[in-house]
Amino acid sequence: MTRYQLSLFTDDNQGSANGEPDWMPSPGAVRRARAQLEQRGALAALTETPASLQMVPAGEPPWLWLVGAVAWVVVWPAVIAWQFSRGTLPWLSPWLVLLLALAHMLLLVGPVYAAVRDTGKSALHRRFRQVGTLAQMLALEPKEFEAWVGMLFTLDGFTGRDMPHVGDHGIDLAVTGNGTRYGLVQCKRYRGTVGEPTVRDLYGTLMHEGAEYAWLATTGAISRQAREWAAGKPIELWDGQKLVALAKKHR
Repeated sequence: MTRYQLSLFTDDNQGSANGEPDWMPSPGAVRRARAQLEQRGALAALTETPASLQMVPAGEPPWLWLVGAVAWVVVWPAVIAWQFSRGTLPWLSPWLVLLLALAHMLLLVGPVYAAVRDTGKSALHRRFRQVGTLAQMLALEPKEFEAWVGMLFTLDGFTGRDMPHVGDHGIDLAVTGNGTRYGLVQCKRYRGTVGEPTVRDLYGTLMHEGAEYAWLATTGAISRQAREWAAGKPIELWDGQKLVALAKKHR
């Protein structure tokens, strides 16, 4: 607990602060939010991903399901076609048998597959909405905040992965989807104001990595100079108030 109290209000973005915005919650409110999140068990759910809660991405069915589907589509029609070739039902062609088998398999397995995906998304949504106020976001440790932002992108239709912390240039997540082949996300759980130098560094990383788009998500404010510099560039800046609005959208 002592470690957390020391790190809770540490500058995550040293050298780019211009002071705290007026809408920043007090340290006492943040401590109370942390205690409430711990009491509800919401913090463990942010960083742990039990198998029962994992989503089944579209186009990536489980291997066991895939093997069973292939066996159903190939073996069963082949046996029926072999029997039909003996003249029992000469009017029923093998390709029609294959088509009927595929339709049968989709009819049986499709609803189950959709239910698994919906259950995973509902579980993710329940975990995500445990955090919704700025005080709660500030109460998170940096890795917990990164996990929460990752959930936000997943609920918006992206697929994301953590970036390694060696040579990552401050990037926390890489995302794809929604027309973006490769996007970068930088997360800053921070009380101050993010300035132009941070946005310049993010843009430099975007160019260096060959990414198409970048997001900066911070619990703090974003300076006017930073917003003006980012205008017209493939960078989206989310301050604490924007994050609260996005959290409300998924409640």
